[in-house]
Amino acid sequence: MKNILLTSLLSLFLLACNNKADQPATDEDTATAVPDHYIWQSTLNDSTGKLELMVMEPVPADSLQPNLVVDRINKTNAETNFMAKVQLVFLKTSGDTIYLEIPDATYLTQQMGSTGPRLFLSGVVYTLTGLTGINYVNLDFEEGDHAGPGTYSRESFKDE
Repeated sequence: MKNILLTSLLSLFLLACNNKADQPATDEDTATAVPDHYIWQSTLNDSTGKLELMVMEPVPADSLQPNLVVDRINKTNAETNFMAKVQLVFLKTSGDTIYLEIPDATYLTQQMGSTGPRLFLSGVVYTLTGLTGINYVNLDFEEGDHAGPGTYSRESFKDE
């Protein structure tokens, strides 16, 4: 009798502890999966005065081509009114560099002070260098008082 009771309790315990690890994931399980790529936006920390990057939105796996990510950056900026006047144009990728143009950079270089361009450029660079194989972003635009063209990496914004 003792063996039957012990066996029953052990069986009940094992059934209660089943974590469904041997079952396939459900939609609920996969809905919380974190994507690897994001649209980033920079802000300025009021206390430290340094740049801080925050995630604006995930980039779906089917949209990870550089030209599609550039389009998504433009769309996100337009929707949030952050830099809606500055439009990036994808030119090409070569090696570990993506090449972009800003046809009308007046707002970026002349009308945002010195902090605005740093916020915009750092967000663009962090977003695009999150793509596999991209380490640098080459931006071509007319130089102004507060920003200039060049090749940027994440290191360009370190300690700012």
